[in-house]
Amino acid sequence: MANKKTENKNTQNTQRRNTTSRVRIVDLLAFLALAASAVLLLVGPIVRWALDNAVGQTVLTVLNFIAQYCLLAAIAIPGWYFVRGRGKTWKGVYVVLLVIYIAGTIIGISLGV
Repeated sequence: MANKKTENKNTQNTQRRNTTSRVRIVDLLAFLALAASAVLLLVGPIVRWALDNAVGQTVLTVLNFIAQYCLLAAIAIPGWYFVRGRGKTWKGVYVVLLVIYIAGTIIGISLGV
């Protein structure tokens, strides 16, 4: 009886740690997306003006890429935990939307949109 209580307590602690670490990673990714987006909006025009057009555009493209994929990770991780307990249709829709987002960001960055 004592082993079962200890085992349940260990399982709960492990689940709590996993959830806490996942939330911290999502929080960090959301913060990085916010920071990169803020830099793009505030400093972007100044960087483009101060640096050569090609170099300034490259720096802004890299910052935009970082912001887009930090945002992707920050929304994809909790999105997966939402659909993982649901049916195959939910998981299929999740994967399709994820692919559309990734393709859209790649096309948008390569075309400079």
